[in-house]
Amino acid sequence: MKKLKELDFFSHNLVKKRNFFVNLLILSSLCFVFFKNIEKIRYSHVTSEEGKEYIYDRFSSTLRLSK
Repeated sequence: MKKLKELDFFSHNLVKKRNFFVNLLILSSLCFVFFKNIEKIRYSHVTSEEGKEYIYDRFSSTLRLSK
């Protein structure tokens, strides 16, 4: 154990590098999930009382008639 401390094996620099790569992996996986499900996140289907179906765009707050 003394030799590991002498080699500076548990240095803070390694921890910072590891945290950077772990954060990078988490952010990249979140980006893939976001881009795969962009249609479900951005658009919502709304039905009126008359039975017409509309598409609501959450980003621009617009409502348009579904085709």
